[in-house]
Amino acid sequence: MVLLLAFLLVNLSGQTVKWDNRARYTAITISCDTDSVPVYIDGYYVGKTPLPHSLTVTPGWHTVSIFPPDDGIPEQEGPSTRAMKDIIRLGKQDVMVEEGNVELVVMSYRAIDAEIEEYQRQTLSGVWLRAGMMLSLLLLITWGI
Repeated sequence: MVLLLAFLLVNLSGQTVKWDNRARYTAITISCDTDSVPVYIDGYYVGKTPLPHSLTVTPGWHTVSIFPPDDGIPEQEGPSTRAMKDIIRLGKQDVMVEEGNVELVVMSYRAIDAEIEEYQRQTLSGVWLRAGMMLSLLLLITWGI
């Protein structure tokens, strides 16, 4: 026992803590225009808005989302699956947090509704455009041109 104490005393006496080398506070502050919206950072649930304080993170890239990571969408691709994945992508933000910084992330839950309507309008107009082109092609083929 005495040997162990002597060993620890000799080893620890020469070590000093350099406070300049410590990790600096790095965090994300999340703000949202709607209350009670679930927030996920890198797929982990961190709470509902409004979050009362900043969340400590490691420096680097992080994904902030208002949709859970397990979206329940099947792996096979189809028009509705692609549309659902695109809508979920609207509720995600990739954020680069540098060491020592507190990054502000603003999530706009209400704006997603408008973006979804615009997305659906664009995809619907694309469907009509494709249908018109196919009809024109069929007419050209039947007329023998």
